[in-house]
Amino acid sequence: MGRPCRLTFLFALAGSVAALTTPPLTDYVTYLGGSGAESVAGIAVDSSGSEYVAGTTNSPDFPLTSTGFGSPTASNDCAFITKFNPAGTGIAFSVCVANSQALAFGMDAAGYMYLATQSISGTYTLYSVYKIDPAGKNIIYRTLLGAAPESMAVDAAGNVYLAGTAGAGFGTTGGVYQPQLAPGICAVGSGVKLGQAPCNDAFAMKLSPSGAPVWATYLGGSSNDDAHAIAVDSAGSVWVAGETLSPSFPVTSNALESKFHGEVDLGPVGFGDAFVAKFDATGGHLLYATYLGGSAPDGAFAIAVDSANSAYVTGGTQSTDFPTTAGALQTAYSGAPPLMPGLLGNAFATKFLSSGTVAYSTYLGGFRGTSIAVDATGEAAVNSAPNATLNCSGPAAVSIINAAGSAIAASSPVVGQYLAWGINGGLYSAGFTYTLAFLTTPHSYQTQYGGGSSDAYAGKVDFTQAAGPALASVVNAATLIAGGGEVAPGEIVTLFGSGFGSQSTVNFDGVASPVFYASNCQINTVVPFGVTSNATSVSVQAGQLTIGPVQLPVVPADPGIFTDNGTGTGQAAVVNQDGSIDSASNPAPRGTVVAVYMTGVGVLQSVTSSLGSVVFAGQAPGLIVGGIQVNIQIPMNAPTGAAVPFRIGAGGYNSQSVTLAVQ
Repeated sequence: MGRPCRLTFLFALAGSVAALTTPPLTDYVTYLGGSGAESVAGIAVDSSGSEYVAGTTNSPDFPLTSTGFGSPTASNDCAFITKFNPAGTGIAFSVCVANSQALAFGMDAAGYMYLATQSISGTYTLYSVYKIDPAGKNIIYRTLLGAAPESMAVDAAGNVYLAGTAGAGFGTTGGVYQPQLAPGICAVGSGVKLGQAPCNDAFAMKLSPSGAPVWATYLGGSSNDDAHAIAVDSAGSVWVAGETLSPSFPVTSNALESKFHGEVDLGPVGFGDAFVAKFDATGGHLLYATYLGGSAPDGAFAIAVDSANSAYVTGGTQSTDFPTTAGALQTAYSGAPPLMPGLLGNAFATKFLSSGTVAYSTYLGGFRGTSIAVDATGEAAVNSAPNATLNCSGPAAVSIINAAGSAIAASSPVVGQYLAWGINGGLYSAGFTYTLAFLTTPHSYQTQYGGGSSDAYAGKVDFTQAAGPALASVVNAATLIAGGGEVAPGEIVTLFGSGFGSQSTVNFDGVASPVFYASNCQINTVVPFGVTSNATSVSVQAGQLTIGPVQLPVVPADPGIFTDNGTGTGQAAVVNQDGSIDSASNPAPRGTVVAVYMTGVGVLQSVTSSLGSVVFAGQAPGLIVGGIQVNIQIPMNAPTGAAVPFRIGAGGYNSQSVTLAVQ
């Protein structure tokens, strides 16, 4: 191997945190859970700024203020609704409906809550909608449904709108757009149980404030169709979005795309196009319907409407020819080439005017969007963001798209499977997490993981105020990805947050770690090699202020490869055998040895490479402790090109996929 190289560019990211706007204040982030498992099915925010979270729990110790509707057990799920106070420091009430799983949730202007559930009765699955009074004390009605709803919308008057997938026998009403299941036969089952049955269609329906069906209709074509999202505008028109495999899906003459792009199959699972449709207030007329996608799998997962009755849709796509508009935020696909067909590629966001005309359509980096919320200015929050989008609160989890769809106006570090705008610039989120490293805020209702396989969580960020002192995330400094939140002995990590100052120190289990870069919102440090237990307590000392501590899981290795753009993606930080930097214009010849620079291999872990044999792995000469040099001999039969993908493994853990140039 050539001379050791002090790759100062490896750590250029240390001083290059680009803030799109002043990072928002994280008002609170709290766990919500017990010793079992929790999931989340929806959120709502009332006029006082209180957040409501609905989901499912089987934790016997789930926090309830009343058991009037039932209580959970380890073997029986309970569909819960929990109302937090505006500060997120306590709960106003928490109740659950016994022997039920939550499917969707909504709230009307008077504070009545609506919970869609499924439950088992003998050999039957029952689908219901409950209306519960604003105090969480009484069930006003329970209406049984003929199919499983996936999404719910509620208007100010208390009318409930539901969407999902239905087969034969769904109870439609007279005068609706599509009273019958569309003809078509689809494969069901797999293997020796593979058979055929009538295809499923999407459905949409409306319930009155008393729970009586107002209208219900199918929506679909000759193959399977699924509605994942529903919204209602101020005129009472109903927007529905989802995915379709039907070449005969009923599009309208003014559709953005009138032709189906084709089906892509993965075993018994098929993928097609997203769709967006709009019904009139009676459900009797289809005002607009279009395919939305390209030549690869596409699906829409969430929809929201603004005060002008425009609809905003987000989802996931693997199509490099997904329809985008001129001047949009991102007009080219940026996802990695998919290993298999699916709906993880790039997120997208598309805005439809009330007429169906597309105002903007853009890719959005990230893998896919599953929630979208629109504020009074027309800015849309989507729970997807490119890994490279950084602000002083760390890698962005939620992107705020400006009203023109041309730029990211701001970003939030608090992710959520569900998003909602509240009063005074507050963005609320909720979801569930499997990791102990989810960072809560001090004084929030539940600061520690409740146990079991998952906990729910809730959070709020305030875009009208600058971030206060907080530790927002701890990530591998090479990848800038939190992963499961774990750290490894000797790993170079980046702490994002606010209020750190420039002379701060970091402690792991009370032991100071070496800090080689510190600013008010970012610290780069090294996890001490002595951290070898299953968890470590991390805190930041900024003058007289202690931020934390927080508990992080510890794993034997958490490998990450540094890249030349500092984002953890693309061209790896590699030195060729002649001492020059590897690049598309300076590729490494086959048969030579290259040096790859990384971190997170842990203590005495075996190191492997997907590209060639590892001839050396150890502390990189001239770099800080934790900076690892791995020498790889490129085989003579290696693929060539400007971007040959590879990974490095350590102790059974793999790094991210990056590239180098080979000739």
